[in-house]
Amino acid sequence: MHELAKISMRGPTQAIILACISMLIPMMFWFSAAVVALVTLRKGFNQGAVVFFWTVLPAMVWLFSVQDPGALIVLALSFLMANVLRITMSWQITLVSGAIVSLILGWLSPYIMPGLIEVLMDLADEFFKELAKQSDQEYGGQIQEGFQSLMIAGFASSFYGIAIGSVCMARSWQSKLFNPGGWQEEFYKIRIQPRLLFSVLLLIVITQALGMNTAVVVFTAIILLIFSGIALVHGLIAKKKMTIQWLIGFYLSIFLLFPTVLMLVAAIAVIDSFIDFRARVTEL
Repeated sequence: MHELAKISMRGPTQAIILACISMLIPMMFWFSAAVVALVTLRKGFNQGAVVFFWTVLPAMVWLFSVQDPGALIVLALSFLMANVLRITMSWQITLVSGAIVSLILGWLSPYIMPGLIEVLMDLADEFFKELAKQSDQEYGGQIQEGFQSLMIAGFASSFYGIAIGSVCMARSWQSKLFNPGGWQEEFYKIRIQPRLLFSVLLLIVITQALGMNTAVVVFTAIILLIFSGIALVHGLIAKKKMTIQWLIGFYLSIFLLFPTVLMLVAAIAVIDSFIDFRARVTEL
């Protein structure tokens, strides 16, 4: 992938071809979004916008052929966050900008992709009705509404998480090509400020009072916290000069104990926002 990143830096034509081809390959839209983000981070908004708008075309193919807006949403979120990161040099502002758009998309999902939601809800209805028969329980509108809210929140947060991953990949490529070691130093410092956590809590209260989908806020906040928590783990391991086996063990535990470990990472990120573990841990 590092070699492909080099190709995308040779010029807009190479970047457009690489981004468009990868966008047309099933489940490779994240790589296409990373290429667009890399061009944006390195070359600026104008060249990034050229690659972005050309890559939108194959993304629209997925939208109109199978009613899947995921590729287009991840592409747009990655382009947005790459621009914000380039301008502000702040990961917190970048993450917040992506989270805001993700929340809006989550609340508008019933209007943006009604066909996909209807198909998935029909499948879920059959499953829950069969489950209700086997357990002698009633399956009503309240369960259906709750499941739809969780499903929409899952969509919004997953698109947000993939977009964060694409921007991180683009940033790591940029670092390897032009500033070796810069990405690690930047990534290790990512930390959520307490005022952002209070803003999230306030937003949860407001959305609950207004009868909006609160799950979208919760799921999006969890993604943000997990990312911050992973950065914390990397930062602590690097600061203590621990071996790579610790990182391998960390990711292996995520795989084996999913989602328990991720929830623990999110909780530690909340504590870290108030305590700042990296500032308290001394180097070896």
